[in-house]
Amino acid sequence: MYDLAVIGGGPGGYVAAICGAQHGLKTLLVEKDALGGTCLNWGCIPTKCFIHDTKLFHGAKNSSLLKGTEALSLDVQKMVSRKRTVVRGLVGGLAAIMRSHGIEVVQGVGEVTAPGKLKVNTPGGAAKEFQAKHIILSTGSRPALPPFIKADGRLVQTTDHALDTEVVPGKIVIIGGGVIGVEMASIYLNLGCAVTILELLPEILNTEDEEVRQTLKILLEKRGAKIHLKAKATEVTIRGEQVEIAFQDSTGKMGQLKADRLLVAAGRAPVLDGIQPDRLGLKMNGPFVKVNARLETGVPGVYAIGDLVGGMMLAHKASAEAEAAVANILGGKREVDSTRIPRCIWGLTEIGAVGLSEQEARATGRPVRVGKFPCPYSGASQAMGKKDGFVKVVGDSETGEILGVHIVGEHATDLIGESVMAMTMEAAVEDLAEVIKPHPTLSENLMEAAKDWSGLAIHAPRKR
Repeated sequence: MYDLAVIGGGPGGYVAAICGAQHGLKTLLVEKDALGGTCLNWGCIPTKCFIHDTKLFHGAKNSSLLKGTEALSLDVQKMVSRKRTVVRGLVGGLAAIMRSHGIEVVQGVGEVTAPGKLKVNTPGGAAKEFQAKHIILSTGSRPALPPFIKADGRLVQTTDHALDTEVVPGKIVIIGGGVIGVEMASIYLNLGCAVTILELLPEILNTEDEEVRQTLKILLEKRGAKIHLKAKATEVTIRGEQVEIAFQDSTGKMGQLKADRLLVAAGRAPVLDGIQPDRLGLKMNGPFVKVNARLETGVPGVYAIGDLVGGMMLAHKASAEAEAAVANILGGKREVDSTRIPRCIWGLTEIGAVGLSEQEARATGRPVRVGKFPCPYSGASQAMGKKDGFVKVVGDSETGEILGVHIVGEHATDLIGESVMAMTMEAAVEDLAEVIKPHPTLSENLMEAAKDWSGLAIHAPRKR
């Protein structure tokens, strides 16, 4: 009998297992593929490897300081090999951590057969049965495919395929202008590919602040990407070594694109393998497992976290929910505040955001004031040659409460953590403005935006 069984070894599942073991729970972790799940093996880490390497290549290729750049090329096989080495090392590290905590790891598809009981169908075909006082479901998500599209892994790909491919297409069409689509578009643009994005919604990155969306759209188009908004792909045909994509544009007119590759980045769907909601009595919220604020399902002793329950499909959100679920199993009453979950995008430049957009804040009816500091005003940004972007602070003009922070620019995904900390500690915008920052650093940009909120920015023209 285990105290805790976790089904799914991604950033939600393995964190839950570690936290459980740290608190003395006898813990079982079930994972059907490799430890780390999608994030480590086919998502977050591989993408960041490629973003880093291709940004390095593009920067060197287009440098005005280096000589002989016209002959510069990137060894894609070595790039993919480096990614595999990084992933392999991190997976091995996780296995060592599991052993150090005494966590039993079983490979196979986990299935909850009844409250407190589960069966694991192993790769060899054998079925193993276990009992556990508490079960956490953390089976994650997989790429969603429109019903008329079949991914062959070569000409028509999802990110699972694209992030392990050694052939770079000359021309690629990406269905989806969300986080995944924009990140993949950035990788291909850095490699010199011709990129076209088909986005069904009126804007790319539709969940972000309007100024953030517009800035990234301008950067993508400046680099040569063609973006079709309110565009719906209707048919995909493979002809020889090319893919033909029929689509309906924003006016209702039909168009056609030809490409060497089609990448489908139209969102993700929860993995329900081994989960039979009707038999277990699990309540659903659309395609997602329904949970309460404490991450409990309607089945006693069964919790669910991460992509499986919907909301932001982010690794750090799943990890935070894992910690909360274990705390609640131990008798706590912990909830995860979605307004304190940072959103991070690695595009041609980075985006880090937390809390409400300016539009969302104004829609609440609260008195809102905005402070903004453009990167070109920053000495650090200028010295780095990274002048695209800005920092934007949205706050309540009466109380000073920080309602949202939006950063576009180099290292934005690192810098946003400071804002999350400030909001968690219930700091005011004025507190951000008064912190002494080292000079010259990008961290000063947040301070300057907070000062601008009161009309007191130092390294910006006086507001009239």
